[in-house]
Amino acid sequence: MMPWRHRIEATVTRAWYEGAWWLWLFWPLSLLTALAVVWRRYRIKPAPLSVPVVVVGGITVGGTGKTPVLMALAEALQNQGHKVGIISRGYGGTVGKGPHRVMPDSSAALVGDEPLLMAQRSDWPVVVGQDRYAAAQLLIDRHKPSLILSDDGLQHLQLPRAFEIIVLDASRLTGNGRLLPMGPLREPAARLDTVDWVLKRNGEQEETGFRYQLEHFEHASSAKTLGVEGIALQWQGLRVAAVTGLGQPEQFFSALGSLGLNVAPYAFPDHHALTAHDLEKIAADVIVVTEKDAVKLMGVQEDRIWVLVISATMPDALLRRLDTQFNQEEVNLCSTSLSLIHISEPTRQEA
Repeated sequence: MMPWRHRIEATVTRAWYEGAWWLWLFWPLSLLTALAVVWRRYRIKPAPLSVPVVVVGGITVGGTGKTPVLMALAEALQNQGHKVGIISRGYGGTVGKGPHRVMPDSSAALVGDEPLLMAQRSDWPVVVGQDRYAAAQLLIDRHKPSLILSDDGLQHLQLPRAFEIIVLDASRLTGNGRLLPMGPLREPAARLDTVDWVLKRNGEQEETGFRYQLEHFEHASSAKTLGVEGIALQWQGLRVAAVTGLGQPEQFFSALGSLGLNVAPYAFPDHHALTAHDLEKIAADVIVVTEKDAVKLMGVQEDRIWVLVISATMPDALLRRLDTQFNQEEVNLCSTSLSLIHISEPTRQEA
């Protein structure tokens, strides 16, 4: 049984994407949202940073798969020779304004599930805080990155950005195209025309579409892994439950179904901190969770938990664009520095 708040959220979300008539009752409030968007853009100006920032964000409420995208971009940019740092709000955590460095053994309750997952997956420095500009400055001061990736932050206008990426779900796009609370948009749909790139989860176009790759299952207690191929046969006869606190849990359930698994779905609110008590009430031999859910279950002794590990592959066109833009910027910076050094040196005649 879903709590009442989750029921209301699910009903409103469904209405946004199905075009329910009663959403017009919220039209006056959506006008206030539009005014607030305009006022903030007029009032808040970006402050300078010494390192370029790539913002990976969204204009819709709810999950669109930004975290796997950001990790895939971080890995690709690192392979291109950049020293990457990551900033995030730390949604779901209690860190507050921050900034705070995320360590692999940090608590998800403090720093948020997504930043903790990113810190555990690689050695990229991750800093969280509601003030994204302060988080970026701490990252620069302590870790000297050559490029910063911002997990969300599209509407954090104080944060300067050299490149903006919006992530959408290809099946949902912008829903009814209305601003909150009449629709799912945090900014007008015209914002899509002003960013550098739009990515669409499960999209068909080569330059904008991306999909998840199901890598393997990892046992939470023993770290044993099982391949995704033939998993239905290996777990044949077992009761399998899929448990998650994702913004769009259907993506997770569908992925497991594509492997031939007949799962009992359990959807909790987005960013819900799963507990041992939640799992105790589930009658199953195998409990499958996402990586984002797994970081909140650290320390929970439960042998039934298996984690579905996924990855995302970015369009080649996007990676080429990033490589061209930021490697060229580094070349220009080096050329400028060399020119300044040359100018400051005395000539032979002056000597």
